[in-house]
Amino acid sequence: MQTWNSYLTEILTQIRTPDLAADPHARLITEAYLVPSPDRQDLQFSFPVLIHTNIGDDISLPRSGSAGGIHAIIEYCKEQAVRNPELGLLYGAETVNQSRYQVNLEPYTIVSSQSCIATGLWHPDEQNYVDEQGIHLILRGALRHHEPSQAGIPEMAAKLSAYAQAIADQVHRVPLSRIRKEWETTVDQQTILNRLPDLGLVSFIGDGTRPAREFTRYRCWERVAGPKRGVHIPFYTPKELDPIEVFLPGSNQTITGLGIRAGELFAITGSNAQGKTSLLQAIHAGEDIHAPGDGREHLVTVRGGISVDATNVELKGVDLTPFFETLPPGMGGDPGCATGQGSGSASMAFRIKDAIVKRRPYIIIDEDRSAQNLVHPCYMSVEGQVHSLASLLYRDRSWLEGTGLIIAGSGMELLIARADRIIRLCDHAAVPVSKDEWREGLRRYYQHLIELV
Repeated sequence: MQTWNSYLTEILTQIRTPDLAADPHARLITEAYLVPSPDRQDLQFSFPVLIHTNIGDDISLPRSGSAGGIHAIIEYCKEQAVRNPELGLLYGAETVNQSRYQVNLEPYTIVSSQSCIATGLWHPDEQNYVDEQGIHLILRGALRHHEPSQAGIPEMAAKLSAYAQAIADQVHRVPLSRIRKEWETTVDQQTILNRLPDLGLVSFIGDGTRPAREFTRYRCWERVAGPKRGVHIPFYTPKELDPIEVFLPGSNQTITGLGIRAGELFAITGSNAQGKTSLLQAIHAGEDIHAPGDGREHLVTVRGGISVDATNVELKGVDLTPFFETLPPGMGGDPGCATGQGSGSASMAFRIKDAIVKRRPYIIIDEDRSAQNLVHPCYMSVEGQVHSLASLLYRDRSWLEGTGLIIAGSGMELLIARADRIIRLCDHAAVPVSKDEWREGLRRYYQHLIELV
């Protein structure tokens, strides 16, 4: 049975102009395909092209930042697609199912990530990049379905070739200033990332960072979501926390910001809906390189950290020490090698201990996703059987083995009392709180609770 995929190599050899060439040796099904949609109303396609350009020669910046230039080019093509009929195949303009292909137009504000995220969106990656040959892009889209035939190859090749040429035309029209700005921003973030170990930091939060996110149909996770529209209060480092200056060679400027130190317990607190979780999530997302306008382009975090939570998991010979001295009924083994269905607290204890064993640079703990009876002492916890994180840190911190803790919450007061530094978000702005101030306030609050009891 003949399919369009069986003709694809022949089609790709005909997609060639003075500006570009498709790769007839592309891996079928993965890099290149031409297949009917499940309802056979559309033909969905993907194929790699090389666009001839000397863009690298026009920008005197390290090639390591070139993903920023590719990001600028891809986003420009998305923007122009809705105004240029020649780019209509990108979002299936000639089909009756355009809503299926709006994902190809979805804006994306992440330049690069070592994590496999947003794979359904068009963005720079190992298949969309620039090198000494030119710009490599994977072109996707959809057109009306028609049955495969040898006679239809020239028409199909002409249609895909015209689409590829339209993309190439837009690539050549991208303002060089836009490409250079994104390239510079990428180099700046790479510079900060490389400097963090020498500065003794695991994260740098540049002043002016806007951590809040706005979700869309295709970007419904905070890591990939774009900046919140409307009122968006930026983060600025309180002078009491000694802002750090960092020089950015890409954009040739010096910025200030908050440095979170390696091995420290850094606490973010505040009342309800003050942006604690948003800031915590932005710190974790600092592992990615962000485009100008994302709001997190001056927030950079070392890679390898982990966010732990209380989601139940099946435990298979895991270490729950020093949190558990004895195991609850229903679990097998011993605290050093526990098996069975983990409760929220046991699952979280495993994640924390596993992160320490793996020498993670930092652990993120969000109160809203944590097992409260694990992070701080509780009245109903059985004495001598379960030790809270706050209690363990009160006695000895050496068991953390250099792994830092970045925590956010307002109800885990005793854990925050063990913090090295504390900021309070008040009306979404950061306010420093000294350890003595926090502990004295906590004593007064607990006295009030005693009176209530």
